[in-house]
Amino acid sequence: MGTFVLVLWSMITIPSYAIGSIAHWRYGVLLDAGSSSSKLKVYKWPQRSSTSEVLKLELILNEKFRPSISKYVENGQLDQLPSYLAKMVNRAKTLVPSNLHKKSPIFLMATAGLRVLSTQHARSLMEAARSFLANKSNNPFEYSPQGVRIISGEEEGVYAWISTNYLMNYFGSNKAPSQAYGILEMGGGSTQIVFLPDGPLLANMFRVRIAGAIYSLYAHSYLFYGQDLMTLRINRYLYDQDQNVKEIVNPCMLIGDNSTYTDEDTAVTVIVRGGGNPSLCLTLLEYFLQSADKDMCYPKPCAIGQTYQPPVGTDIFYAISAFYYAPNALKVLGNSKRLRIEYLNETAHTYCRKNLSQAVIDNDVSPQYASGYCMMGLYIPTLITSAYGFPKNTTKIYIADKIGNQAVDWAMGAMLYEIESIDNSVFINTCPEVSRSSEHRSRTVIVIISIFITNILVTR
Repeated sequence: MGTFVLVLWSMITIPSYAIGSIAHWRYGVLLDAGSSSSKLKVYKWPQRSSTSEVLKLELILNEKFRPSISKYVENGQLDQLPSYLAKMVNRAKTLVPSNLHKKSPIFLMATAGLRVLSTQHARSLMEAARSFLANKSNNPFEYSPQGVRIISGEEEGVYAWISTNYLMNYFGSNKAPSQAYGILEMGGGSTQIVFLPDGPLLANMFRVRIAGAIYSLYAHSYLFYGQDLMTLRINRYLYDQDQNVKEIVNPCMLIGDNSTYTDEDTAVTVIVRGGGNPSLCLTLLEYFLQSADKDMCYPKPCAIGQTYQPPVGTDIFYAISAFYYAPNALKVLGNSKRLRIEYLNETAHTYCRKNLSQAVIDNDVSPQYASGYCMMGLYIPTLITSAYGFPKNTTKIYIADKIGNQAVDWAMGAMLYEIESIDNSVFINTCPEVSRSSEHRSRTVIVIISIFITNILVTR
């Protein structure tokens, strides 16, 4: 019986002790494996007393490593992956105190660029990464096989939603669900939409728990609708019209700009020349973004193809990542960063009619990205209105690369989500006690224990 009392004492007093130690820092390491590089991110945050409190996450390192990890499997060089990962792990070790290494979780999460790998390549790559990180002589941090994975597009979008609402101080604010911020996110391979619907959610639900509250989000990711892969799809469509040609004209590229396209089925490489035709470019984009016929759309309403999406309602949305670059380059964003869809569309039409040299001089842009701004300047308004269902005159969308002085990305949301999951499996949740000191809580615990022990002695 004495042993039972001791165990109960520990279970109750450990949370009280943790409250007194709230200044102690915790650390987490995230390897963001993208399509062109990997970013090492190290976070720290003070211990909290309850999962109902909002984590105070601080990014202390954001460092880029090239190339992408996918290159090691694509080029048959998986034997070189350990030395690549070792550079990032060793760099993280310098930021995290050595006595906290084994208590600090490490994650490797790969995004859209790796979702298009073959199943065999993806499996081989993840197995090699897990094998390296599972070895304690390579990696001193807390490792879990589930922490090394290619994340889904929906996860990427949800993590971006968490980041945005965290930076906007929504969590723990007791604000109404209608005051949560929706997210439009785009990378090179995919684009995501995530928001908290006003009405019933019939499909594509993703639940997250942050600071003691559960949110049932609508989340969907469109693979091959990111900036780079949409350009690839346009070139492939044009090539498929006549596979005997040696060059194709891309209306979404500026006149005077040239590139190449290699067809994955025929292995034929053709020259791609800019056509500078915004009307024809728009026709192609609308072809890829069209919704299914009503009798093929279940449940209703549908966005792209047969994909269900509830109405966007009146929420304010932040459009981040690749949504930022073209509107910024085309100088359509004022100080408020509010997106004016019709203005962007008109400006893009004018810009796309310029030749490459004119665009570089007039808009002060790099020749490398100039044609991309043409395509994206037309793609963004079409995607937002035709597919997602925003009115053309909406004032509810803001373009952002930062909130405050903090970059908006999915990685911070991923760390918040993972730490919430870890803490919710550890903490004993109790009713919240407002404005009570740790000393008072400890006295309450002692009273409860005393009563319990007295009852035991009486019954004996």
